[in-house]
Amino acid sequence: MASLPIHIAIPLAEECLARIQAVSPRLRLTHRPFSPYEPPVAMDTDLRDVEILLSHHASFEMAAAPHLRWLQLAGDGVDHLRGRPIAASDVLVTNARIFATPITEYVFASILAFHRRFPTMMERFQKGRIWPKDQWLEYAGDEVAGKTMAIIGYGSIGRSLGRVARSFEMTVVATRRRIDRPAHEDGVDVFPASHLREVLARGDDVVICLPLTSETEGAIGETELRAMKPSAYLVNIGRGKVIREAALLRALEEGWIGGAGLDVHAQTPLLGTSPFFDLPNVILTPHMSGVSQGYAVRITALFCENLRRYIDGQPLLNIVDKQAGY
Repeated sequence: MASLPIHIAIPLAEECLARIQAVSPRLRLTHRPFSPYEPPVAMDTDLRDVEILLSHHASFEMAAAPHLRWLQLAGDGVDHLRGRPIAASDVLVTNARIFATPITEYVFASILAFHRRFPTMMERFQKGRIWPKDQWLEYAGDEVAGKTMAIIGYGSIGRSLGRVARSFEMTVVATRRRIDRPAHEDGVDVFPASHLREVLARGDDVVICLPLTSETEGAIGETELRAMKPSAYLVNIGRGKVIREAALLRALEEGWIGGAGLDVHAQTPLLGTSPFFDLPNVILTPHMSGVSQGYAVRITALFCENLRRYIDGQPLLNIVDKQAGY
């Protein structure tokens, strides 16, 4: 029985590696983790015999991995593969799609913090130790019940958001690229991407879940931001370049929208000189909405399931459409 060479290039604990090895005695594992924020050349492992790779990215020339048949990405986004040799190869690429739970929790943490004025309270009361003269006036936050959430990009994360939003007694509307007429799914009105401005205009809270592709880059610009309510709160957990950053900055400074929760940015890392740091109506985080203690368990479970399918000749989960870019 021929061995199956697999290289794991992400940090995993011994118990996770043991769980992967237990899938089949055929597996021959090597493990040399590196950070996704290291330069791509940091993955200098010998890939000449590797058939399966679990990694954050794959920027190598295909001659360096002549036997590679399947790349399991450790994250969702595949925009970093655009223009790379692997994108033009016949190597099967699957992504993770395991972030719906932590990202949904993050989105609601951001929305609730904004509407209930937590940043102001932490600055003035907790740090400044200033007891309000009248907290009913100063800290009377808004309720999300009865508001409308607009989800731009109704995929697995969008569906999770929709379920939780409805439990908060919110109305939910959404856009999805791969439909050609409006539909009603699980209590959510879903529209084709061509209805973007209409859906944006309805949202009290707007969540951008779009991947970065040639079609979505810059999709949210001045016209789209001006279509939103002046009180709307925008949360971006997709990709920073989906929104035209100069237009977003003006929207926040000039009051076209009420505020924004930004986990992704056009430039990563976000420079300390960025004007977004100085805006009182912005909650910034360093691209961590999908980060949680449960990540290693979920990526291990997904990889094990896909390994079983690969060995048995069954279709893999989460196959990436290289042409579409997601």
